[in-house]
Amino acid sequence: MDKEEFNRLLQETDIYNREEYNKIILKLKHNLCQNIRIARKLSRKSPEEASTLLGLEPQSLRRIEALNDRDDISLRVLLLAVMVYNENANFYFNDWKENEKLLEND
Repeated sequence: MDKEEFNRLLQETDIYNREEYNKIILKLKHNLCQNIRIARKLSRKSPEEASTLLGLEPQSLRRIEALNDRDDISLRVLLLAVMVYNENANFYFNDWKENEKLLEND
């Protein structure tokens, strides 16, 4: 989800409608979680090494990176990922499907 899409969603959403709000938040979290997985792979860090650097249990990192899991992430983990994986913070808000193409070139 890029900035334009996120901005459009916010403008079209009644933020007082909890269901609509939750859908946007879930979509944003899913995008962030998938970009964390991509950033880890681009940095060539193993899941075990990354989980240690992020202060997570390996199982927690697997759940964050899983395509179809709970997509739950804390701001602390996101900020650590930005620092540990050396990707620009904007990277995490780009559409993850576009970022995934970078893995093919790596």
